[in-house]
Amino acid sequence: MMKYSFLIYHKEYIPFLEKLQELGVLHIIEKKKDIDENIKLSLHQISELNKALKFLKNKNQEEFAEKSEMDGLELVEKIKNLSDEITAIEQEQLSLNKEIQKAEPWGDFTPEMHEKFAKHHIKLRFFVCNEKKFNPEWKDKYPLDIVSIRYGHAYIVAFQRGANPIDIDAEEIKLPEQTLSELLAKDEAGKNRLEEIEIIFDEYAIKYQDILKDTRKKLQEETDFDLAINHTEKQAEEKVMFLEGWIPQEQKEDLEKFLEEQNVYFISAQPEREDKVPIKLKNNKFSRLFEPIGDLFSLPDYNELDLTPFFAPFFMLFFGFCVGDTGYGLFILIATLIFRRKASKQLKPILTLASYLGVATILMGLVSGTFFGIELVKMETYPLKQIILEPLKLFWLSIAIGGLQIFYGMCIKAANQIKLGGLKYGLSTIGWIFLILTFGTFMGLEQAGVNIESFAIVKKIGLGLSFATILLFANPEKNMIISIFSGLYDVYNMLTGVFGDLLSYIRLFALGISSAILGLVFNQIAAQVLGGSFLSYIPFIIILVIGHGLNIFLASLGAIVHPLRLTFVEFYKNAGFVGGGKQYKPFSK
Repeated sequence: MMKYSFLIYHKEYIPFLEKLQELGVLHIIEKKKDIDENIKLSLHQISELNKALKFLKNKNQEEFAEKSEMDGLELVEKIKNLSDEITAIEQEQLSLNKEIQKAEPWGDFTPEMHEKFAKHHIKLRFFVCNEKKFNPEWKDKYPLDIVSIRYGHAYIVAFQRGANPIDIDAEEIKLPEQTLSELLAKDEAGKNRLEEIEIIFDEYAIKYQDILKDTRKKLQEETDFDLAINHTEKQAEEKVMFLEGWIPQEQKEDLEKFLEEQNVYFISAQPEREDKVPIKLKNNKFSRLFEPIGDLFSLPDYNELDLTPFFAPFFMLFFGFCVGDTGYGLFILIATLIFRRKASKQLKPILTLASYLGVATILMGLVSGTFFGIELVKMETYPLKQIILEPLKLFWLSIAIGGLQIFYGMCIKAANQIKLGGLKYGLSTIGWIFLILTFGTFMGLEQAGVNIESFAIVKKIGLGLSFATILLFANPEKNMIISIFSGLYDVYNMLTGVFGDLLSYIRLFALGISSAILGLVFNQIAAQVLGGSFLSYIPFIIILVIGHGLNIFLASLGAIVHPLRLTFVEFYKNAGFVGGGKQYKPFSK
């Protein structure tokens, strides 16, 4: 990135910004200023447009744009009003349902009926009691009867003449003010209106999503323009405008050619260590697929290495290890290749990534020896038995892969430290690398049967130099005594931390084994329903499809979550990842 600073005469500033926005290369440096109410309103409107688009996209995926004079913000307001109406109707229906449940046992007792009885000085009263508690003698004593019996309760209507009391062991009920017919009619009207609104939403989703997108685009450009003005410093009694921003180095010539045409005074500079430089990742075609995974955690700091190409192969391997079934891998690969043909431009990279993960699953399935839960090692005609590893070897393989990634991360950390501060800042980590290499080399020679006694002096020198480097350069900014104590503390943290990190990689083995076992179990359950008749194949196929479908889903979910943890916790920690970068967003149309 290159930093550019501009000085523009105030009368020429707005035309300059308009052309700069068309060029679309400058990431404007935000000044610590409060934004005005107009910008806040625009940002709120953009947020509402995004919500409306998301809402309509969930309603209908197919779009058939229709020319319309309707404004996007007007459409948003209509959607909000209709949504508010839905909420109001649903709340009213909750209340109506309670009233209907209250009135249903009694049927329709209209106000006219009450008035007719009132003319004869008769008052209608309503009671409810447990069906078993109803006393038939009440009928002889008072003018009353049971209207209905529901769910073990008796609903009683009584006719009280004048002031004659009615004294029965039942709870008196007050009926709703509206009759049952009126309540049911209101409920039906509410349901019909909800259906009408859903039809309107479906129509909006089909016809007007483009209008919302165009409105959002226009509003975003206007808001970006207002924000650019907001981040401009006024100098020389507001006669000169001062603006700063960042551009990728490869676009330097385009920007400077534009600035010369505009006759604008500018200066350019390389980033300083304390600058908050925006991040634009540069990866090859393969590593670029894994950028969304890294973005889930954080973009790297400008001064450190981007770890995306370094964790990408491991993530593939981890996914394959966790699913660990050749058949599942084939299913993932074929499904993603088919869906990719009709997928949107935004979704295609994700499906391509999934295809790579499917390939990794196929390869690891060959190593673990499973195909849709079938143990390939038990098949006499299977030609690749020699590459199948038994469970114990898979266990040690998961730990070995973890150790390799941790060691790899430490090498990256050393390179990063040297890049940021110089050689002395990376020497302590280099000491750890040489210590691991020394131990690993001599352990390997011993396992191979080589007599290492003649190399004892070399081993001692290697270990001594490694420990000396670790202790003396643990804190290069401080004196030797402080550095040694810092080194001893690092030794304690490293020994305990690396052991814990290595154990974390056992989850790869555990998930792969559990997936294989679950697939085998579904096969066994399906085999039990398979009989002599042709019809027995129907439940057999249903069990296999549902069982393996569920297993693929669960295994894939675990194969995403746990490799994410191994990447963001174990690998990032040992690689010394700092993060906190802010994405490069050019001021553009």
